Amino acid sequence: MRTRFHEQLFALVMKMAVSKIAAMTVCIVFLCSCGPVPQQQIKRDKKLNEALFSVSFPTKNTGWACGRWGTVLHTADGGTKWTVQNSGTDFTLSSIFFTDPLHGWAVGNEGAIIHTADGGNTWKQQKSPVSFRLMKVYFVTPLKGWIVSERTHILSTIDGGRTWHIQFADDDFILKSISFCDALNGWAVGEYGYIYHTENGGTNWRKQAGHFGFSPESGAVVGDPFLFDVAAIDPQTAWAVGIDGHVIKTSDGGKTWEKIETGASRTQFFCVASNQVGTISIGGKGTFLISTDNGTSWNNPAFKPPIVYGWIYGLAIRGDSEFVAVGWDGNIYFSEGTNPSNAWRRVNM
Repeated sequence: MRTRFHEQLFALVMKMAVSKIAAMTVCIVFLCSCGPVPQQQIKRDKKLNEALFSVSFPTKNTGWACGRWGTVLHTADGGTKWTVQNSGTDFTLSSIFFTDPLHGWAVGNEGAIIHTADGGNTWKQQKSPVSFRLMKVYFVTPLKGWIVSERTHILSTIDGGRTWHIQFADDDFILKSISFCDALNGWAVGEYGYIYHTENGGTNWRKQAGHFGFSPESGAVVGDPFLFDVAAIDPQTAWAVGIDGHVIKTSDGGKTWEKIETGASRTQFFCVASNQVGTISIGGKGTFLISTDNGTSWNNPAFKPPIVYGWIYGLAIRGDSEFVAVGWDGNIYFSEGTNPSNAWRRVNM
């Protein structure tokens, strides 16, 4: 016989069931809306064959490279043997820079900045004022450095990265690279052929006209190349490279930029490096060019083994005259001897 007690009990059970279903629904909706787990929460085993995007050699024998999933590699014997260091992050790292064998920084996705003061034995995160991808890091001393981001921000520090602040911000486009020849003079380049220059350590940044000769006040014109990298040689000289084989150079502090013909008009050039004796090295999609006469002539050195498929993403000077390049599938190449126009060898990882 159904009593009032039974009716009240039934109503209570139904109320609890509805509440439980609602809670489960909220939980499911919440989980679905969260999307994938952030990269740095996915613990991955770092490998020697991950894609590498940047390399830095503060001395001839000591070097580092960085790449996908927070990979950081280190060599202490000039590149013969490489070991994986614990970077403390799984965010892809797009750039690495060391001022000496102890002090280094790497930057990458989601505003990631990591720093070491002991040669990479320990890496610690530094706080970034932005949360989007950081493209390139450059330091002139263990205290003074800069970072460019994909949102046209230039970050700077004067205390080794303990504090970073936004030094410059402009329109919503991508900056890809930054380079300084000293503590005052530097260039930053990126999308639409934009070129920015400073003569006072970044206190002021101003647009410069690219090789098309457009007005800096009006910005780039249609057809300007996407510039991927820049190398500052001295206060008057800098090189920049980009899509469709674009190689440009300034010899007057950026007042004018000259397009340099290399014979590789359809190549995507991602990186450029130059030593102090006039040797320029540029790399890109399966192509590598060397000039030993300040860009008057270019040649394509042989690779041992040949680059069948691959991209060269990063370049660095090793010692006084040698170069090292990194790219897809963890490939690391070294120029042989004092003339980088000769054959390059790949490190067997």
